[in-house]
Amino acid sequence: MYFIFVLATICALTIFNKSFGQFVATSDPVVDQIVTTVNAKIPQYNGYTITIDAATIKPDIKTAVGQVYENRPIKVNPTGFQNSVKQQLINDGVPELVINSSIGAALETKLTTEYQNAFQNEYLLAFREKLPTYKMITYVIMAVTFIIGTLFRIRYVHSKH
Repeated sequence: MYFIFVLATICALTIFNKSFGQFVATSDPVVDQIVTTVNAKIPQYNGYTITIDAATIKPDIKTAVGQVYENRPIKVNPTGFQNSVKQQLINDGVPELVINSSIGAALETKLTTEYQNAFQNEYLLAFREKLPTYKMITYVIMAVTFIIGTLFRIRYVHSKH
């Protein structure tokens, strides 16, 4: 019983812990996979390749995972992404006048929408929906196994006398 209690406690302190979830989600292998996935979904602009890097997306991943653990809608601040896109376009030779024009604004809106949608993936949404249930089950298992284990221990101690 105590073994099951310890396993449930480990789950409560790791998998169901917001800080741990954010730590794992922002680890390099996970971020690299997410960057690859997001870059595949971001549309290109007139032959210019727009990519997102780990430094830009890491804070947004942390925010999104935190919102999942808090059972809130996933909404990240796209400012870092937008600044990165603008800088990439400037580096590729697109004049700032074009970037700041209505064409640039339309592009920014489209790219920002795609970026926001990248965080609305099936895994995060499913985890957000199931997390409260799994946490409750884990806490119930912790309580039941602790109580039963304690009762068995008391019975064992009293049976020796």
